Amino acid sequence: MRRLPSFVYGHVLGGLISGAIGGAFLDLTAVAVFSSGLAAAAAVSALVCWWWPKFDAPAWKLWLVATVANPVMIAGLVWSVIMRDCLTGEMKGWDCLFAEVGLVAAAATLPSPVVGLAVRWWWARRRPPAPAGL
Repeated sequence: MRRLPSFVYGHVLGGLISGAIGGAFLDLTAVAVFSSGLAAAAAVSALVCWWWPKFDAPAWKLWLVATVANPVMIAGLVWSVIMRDCLTGEMKGWDCLFAEVGLVAAAATLPSPVVGLAVRWWWARRRPPAPAGL
């Protein structure tokens, strides 16, 4: 059985932790929903990273693809575009009550690829060097 790359473990764990921290400001149900949602979205973006640019890609490419391919990031940006009149101040009132949710959701996806890259870096340092001459 093939082992998952360390980036995937760190990325999904980073989503789980980010969601738990975000949900901790509300209640236990929010912790469960936010952490599971961000972890699942991180798993989806890890699948995209597996396809391209691969897990051994440079850190900047892996971070960029993992962030942009995250479904929560995409949904947050789409919601922000839909609510752009509220975000720019052109429209006010009750219709703009949840206008900032898209930006907050998009920002919540930023730490998990960094955690994945940190775990990848840490595991690469722990690996013994390859024997010379083989």
